[in-house]
Amino acid sequence: MTALARRLGALLTLVLVGGFLMASPAAADRVCLKEGLIQQPDGSATYGCIQWSEGGGGDSGGGGGGGGNATPSCTYQDVYDDFCMGDRACFMNDPAVYQDVEEIRERGDSISDKPDDADHVIYVGCIGPDGTEYRNWYWDTEFETVSVRDRLLAAYGRIVLPDVTPVHNPPTRTLVNLDTWWWAEGASSNPIVGSEALGLVAIAEPREMTVSAAGQSISCPVVTTRSDACSMTFRRSGSHVATMRILYDIRFELDGAPFAVPAGNDELLTMESSDTVTVPVLEVQSLVTDLG
Repeated sequence: MTALARRLGALLTLVLVGGFLMASPAAADRVCLKEGLIQQPDGSATYGCIQWSEGGGGDSGGGGGGGGNATPSCTYQDVYDDFCMGDRACFMNDPAVYQDVEEIRERGDSISDKPDDADHVIYVGCIGPDGTEYRNWYWDTEFETVSVRDRLLAAYGRIVLPDVTPVHNPPTRTLVNLDTWWWAEGASSNPIVGSEALGLVAIAEPREMTVSAAGQSISCPVVTTRSDACSMTFRRSGSHVATMRILYDIRFELDGAPFAVPAGNDELLTMESSDTVTVPVLEVQSLVTDLG
């Protein structure tokens, strides 16, 4: 099998679930529970921690656990140029050339019995810095895929937007044809940075604030303190339910650099928070009396 075919196989199955335990380079008090290949936007993969133990700022749940990508620490040699596993340079064949368990065992290698008829064998070959070669055989169910979308979803879920509390002035009731000011108490007009997930950080940039009530809607900059920058005029009296929304644009970073979002993930590029409030609107009527 050619090196190109091995590379294509490595990209199809992107995360190798290892049985290795190691301390996070960023936080020595955390223990890595799973290491594997984490897909990059260009289709390459970086070997790193995909799940940290609880108690040290990590997350023990699935592929969405915290932690960053480990910088490859191996030196590629010949065909061993797909990824690093610690200080070992490795390549992957998916599927492996040999699929028969007994044939693999006759080669002097070990592999567990076939879990299910639908499973197939994946081969990972590695070489250490001293030239020692390592042959590893896995069933595909022993692998876990952490794709670019998985990483984006994990980082997106780490953004915690502040609650929106719609406030208006006049504060208790307003009048027909009177300018009514709006602002979002407790919100922020500054970027909101989520915590790291699988090496990615999602950042929410406030774009605009909208207020919808009584059949009309206004768009404003994000106003967080008393101001006339966001003003609405009610045309009729009554109790009107007003909905305030703050829309955020989402961008992603990897090690402080922009992380490209592949096409097809548009729903991860925006986020919003909202709340409602009831506004009593009164109408002032004038009575003209002839005093002559």
